[in-house]
Amino acid sequence: MLEIFGHRALFNGVENSIESIPYYKKLGIGIELDLRYSDDDLVYLSHDATNQGDLFEEICKKCEKFDIKMALHIKESNTIPLVINILKKFSLKNYFLFDTENFDYGKLLDDIKIAEYVSKKTKFFKRNILWCDEIQTKWYSKEIIKNLHQKNKLIYVMSLEVVQKCDEKEVLSEWKRLIDLGVDGICTKYPEKLIQFAKGDLN
Repeated sequence: MLEIFGHRALFNGVENSIESIPYYKKLGIGIELDLRYSDDDLVYLSHDATNQGDLFEEICKKCEKFDIKMALHIKESNTIPLVINILKKFSLKNYFLFDTENFDYGKLLDDIKIAEYVSKKTKFFKRNILWCDEIQTKWYSKEIIKNLHQKNKLIYVMSLEVVQKCDEKEVLSEWKRLIDLGVDGICTKYPEKLIQFAKGDLN
């Protein structure tokens, strides 16, 4: 079954919103969140460094109740130990961290779920969860996806509209391609529409 992630947990026009949690849980999908560090040793939700949104700890309190899957986009390395401590505080297991290739985790890796960011065809993978895009080049194929599944890899991809400007027709065409390829999940700005599309209601 296709997993769907709401890009930046958009809800009522607000990105990275704590109010999105019960809504996305009702939809039966996950959320993608941007995490940043503040000078007072707190982790807050924001895509841009100039803004401060809801606290990650408050999101985790909600997720403790609703058990929603989180794709956590680490924006700065000094958030990592704080994020891990918060996840452990609430005993959360339904998550993974991504975009972390240049960060040093030290001894924090033992039981932490980390996705490997992949933007081009690669022979070797360190992680079992892959967070992918085609910003650099078109590299997805049925053969590649099949081979990755045979190696027990989970393949999550960013939808076209997340990485570039495009119209609805292009988005729907891309969704069809991704679903036909057999990816495990898609992160999109339009999760409600993708739910309908995956059911065949928009085909």
